[in-house]
Amino acid sequence: MAYNNPATSGIDMSPELMIRMVREIDNVCMIKESSGDIQRMHRIHELSGGTVPFFNGSNPLALEAFAAGATGWCTAAACLIPEQTLSLYAAVRSGNLAAARQTFYRQLPLLQFILKGGLPKTVKAGLRLQGLDVGAPRHPVLPLDEAGCRALATILGQVASGEARSAA
Repeated sequence: MAYNNPATSGIDMSPELMIRMVREIDNVCMIKESSGDIQRMHRIHELSGGTVPFFNGSNPLALEAFAAGATGWCTAAACLIPEQTLSLYAAVRSGNLAAARQTFYRQLPLLQFILKGGLPKTVKAGLRLQGLDVGAPRHPVLPLDEAGCRALATILGQVASGEARSAA
């Protein structure tokens, strides 16, 4: 899998480069696009004629990525809300856009929180809040602070109860 994640790697691979990698490197057969730019996913689809599987790696773009033809969604959110992530995938696969929107917006506050708060620290804190202590993040990442844990607990409660809604 060619993996474009410029925020963490410091390198931004263009859709053209990734399609070329799929075509020219025997073991590369799919793409994970995590730049946060939905136009990149459209371009991957366009350049490959829809033949190259691509995966979304940007949580807040899950709904749009599926609409753009993403094969799947690589997300750590499933560690905390597995039913909702599976529900979104099932709704998209069945063509039920209304249900896909509903489940996406239900989980969007958590998806945004994970993105802003840092994946390792927020997922580990969320698992601890749900009764599964998996330890602290590896250094140099610090654990989520107390205020962050309180905010995360509120968001998880809202997502579980169906109260969570995005202002978007």
